[in-house]
Amino acid sequence: MESAGRGQGQGSPIRWRPVWLIAAAAGLALILFAAFLIASFPYNETASALLAPYRLKLIYRTQHPHLPFGVRLEDASLIALADGASHPLVNSPDITLTPALTALFLGRMGLKINAELYTGTIAATLRQDAGLGDLAFNLDALNLAQCAPLQQFGPLFGGSLSAAGSALLRGPAINDNRGAATVTGRDVTLAITRGFPLIHLGTIRGRLLLDSGVVTFQELDSHGGDLEARASGSIRLAPNLADSTIAALIYLTPTPSGQAHFGLFLKMLPHPPAEGPYYLRGSLYSPSLN
Repeated sequence: MESAGRGQGQGSPIRWRPVWLIAAAAGLALILFAAFLIASFPYNETASALLAPYRLKLIYRTQHPHLPFGVRLEDASLIALADGASHPLVNSPDITLTPALTALFLGRMGLKINAELYTGTIAATLRQDAGLGDLAFNLDALNLAQCAPLQQFGPLFGGSLSAAGSALLRGPAINDNRGAATVTGRDVTLAITRGFPLIHLGTIRGRLLLDSGVVTFQELDSHGGDLEARASGSIRLAPNLADSTIAALIYLTPTPSGQAHFGLFLKMLPHPPAEGPYYLRGSLYSPSLN
């Protein structure tokens, strides 16, 4: 009986070995097939097709393979095409493009994007199906002082901003698109209006909604700085960001550091912070505070 048992134990590997060989071969074939799809993926054509409906174009200086798959673009810019002219929106020293799984196996256009952006990073997935763009993104530690779209307002912002959100894109006009994001800022500084010194807001958190060309901010507050602040309101976007208009309600509570650093300037506000909220209205470039 012992001899029979040993015979069975010795024979088991022989019976199972073909199963493992078949499984290993199938796995290797699947890996090679995926590698072939990724290597032959038309990155440039897909990027152009995804961006064209929104009158956007991606340009770059050089392109290199990115291991294990994808391509890396150096000195890249996202360009807005309007009225025969081109306007740079954002610039990145390094962008990596990889195909979305839906693009490889389901035939839907899609790219995953990882990029350096104003000393921070952004990871996004953009898919296109039936004329509708689906964007999901995660932004980490964008430097507000170096953000090119904000520099037209002057040195009003400082600190870093992170965000996670999504958007549905229907066309090039901002009114065509909808989106939502949760934002977190760290070590944020802000000038409430021109001529007022930068205030250290510390950590900010809030939620932004985009619909019909209007950005609504909800539950936006700050802690750990010169002011404890709460704000709600909206910004109606214009093709030129500086022409956008804001209507917001802002509550300010100075902290001891704020009283020490900005006591004189706080007295220049339309009324003491304890008497109620402030109303910020008008052009985003030069709003009025009352």
